Amino acid sequence: MGFPRLQHCTSDLQSPNLQNADLQTADVQTHNLVIPSGSEESAFVRLQPTARSRSLVRLVFVAAIFAACMPAAYAQRGPDTPPNLAGVYWSIPNGATLPGGLKNSGSPAEIPLLPKAAQQMRTVSPKDDPWRACQPVGQFRMMAREGTKVELAPVKGMLVMLYEDVAHGLMRTIYLNRGHIEGPVAAPDPNIEASKGTWFGDQVGRWEGDTLVIDGTGLNTRTWLNDAGAQHSEALHLVERIRPIRGGQYLEYKMTVEDPMALAKPYTYTRYFEKLNSEIEEDICHDEE
Repeated sequence: MGFPRLQHCTSDLQSPNLQNADLQTADVQTHNLVIPSGSEESAFVRLQPTARSRSLVRLVFVAAIFAACMPAAYAQRGPDTPPNLAGVYWSIPNGATLPGGLKNSGSPAEIPLLPKAAQQMRTVSPKDDPWRACQPVGQFRMMAREGTKVELAPVKGMLVMLYEDVAHGLMRTIYLNRGHIEGPVAAPDPNIEASKGTWFGDQVGRWEGDTLVIDGTGLNTRTWLNDAGAQHSEALHLVERIRPIRGGQYLEYKMTVEDPMALAKPYTYTRYFEKLNSEIEEDICHDEE
């Protein structure tokens, strides 16, 4: 399969400016190269060689052309081939702004609670927060926390999400080859009233273009919706939208929550995750007294 953009770049490499050993300064000064810089805005660089660096300039031309063209060529996929999300990602700080003005927005603290749910939240003690007991906190709180680090591992028919903070995040399995399970997701523990369902629910994913949409239902009621103790019902429904941006250097993550028993209306927050050249590490959780 040929890549038109790459073929165009190959023709650039064969241009007289690169093949001519007596590359002229004037030729280089009028040649603008588009070099990816991690932003969608083009970065134009003018190269001005000196007499002692003409061979280096030719090498820079070659490297720059491939740097500009290879990501675009690599990104070309078949119409039915989704993006490869494999990798380790870390949520950017809430005060950071990416090129183009992209930044985190919204917070679980801002969810629009119904009056009854707001009143119930005021009766909850912070000491009962599952976070303090090293228990899972659910994807709605976990993905919003600053500094969250996850590894996405696509396997046949599913996407596995591993949290570095394994105590609070556990491991999530998003199924891409089936619909939701009919009936209870898991048998409830007779000794725990709120155990019907699972910590992360039944998670089913589908691709809408370059966006992975994850639909979550069947969550138990042992998790909170925010640090203040907002509760949710068994009707909790979560929709996550994950989209690679800037050549896969970042992920745009949007989480929408709806619960007609606890929320006045659906609520969405946005987080951006940067791809890292590293692995998730061992993380030990200690109960807070």
